[in-house]
Amino acid sequence: MQQNNVILSEWLKVKGVSLVGFADLHGVDAAEKQNMPYGVCIAIALNVFPSVSDTPSPAYYKEYKEVSARLKEISLELEGKIQSLGYRAVSLSREKQNRHFVTPLPFKTLATRSGLGWIGRSAVLVTREYGAAVRLNGVITDMPFQTGTPVTASFCGDCHACVDACPGRAVKGELWSVGTKRSRLLNPYKCSRTVGKRGKRIGVTDGSCGVCLAVCPWTKKYMEKCRADASAPES
Repeated sequence: MQQNNVILSEWLKVKGVSLVGFADLHGVDAAEKQNMPYGVCIAIALNVFPSVSDTPSPAYYKEYKEVSARLKEISLELEGKIQSLGYRAVSLSREKQNRHFVTPLPFKTLATRSGLGWIGRSAVLVTREYGAAVRLNGVITDMPFQTGTPVTASFCGDCHACVDACPGRAVKGELWSVGTKRSRLLNPYKCSRTVGKRGKRIGVTDGSCGVCLAVCPWTKKYMEKCRADASAPES
């Protein structure tokens, strides 16, 4: 099974994927219905960050959409790659959100079950490497893997930065653990309305305003590293 991890990890690295996680999905209803006991979660880190002021950043929205589109493309390619190796696979990019902004199997379920990170108070994935500055996608499959250690509890501690900064007051302040419903963390309707209101002046009506992402201390560590790397003299 470890060889399967190596094959896909190396292939995805060439594609520009920042993080790869392998998840055991036994017991996950949406996966078991399709007889897919494993998942591959892929993440790409953002290199352009949102504005926390009242004026949204067009560059951030552009980055958000481009990275999301690239992940969808890679996810579909990964589906084909696994199938070429003789296994079944379905890209989760084929799933569509319903009117309540819910999909049958969220990317974040793959992410936490594969050990890539935890769910923050604002219901976004938080990673140690990039904070919340990542976009996700994934594939479910019957290809066996050596799976990661699931993350079952939050590492946000007493931090309420995203709660205090949310311009739409959509973040409720609860601390996540496995089994916590999104509705206890976030009001998605308030979140969506706020994105539309903030983005209207630059023609953006969907996506993420990114304020919760930008104020997260874990994201700030990554942002500081990006700035340091950009200012470092070339050798």
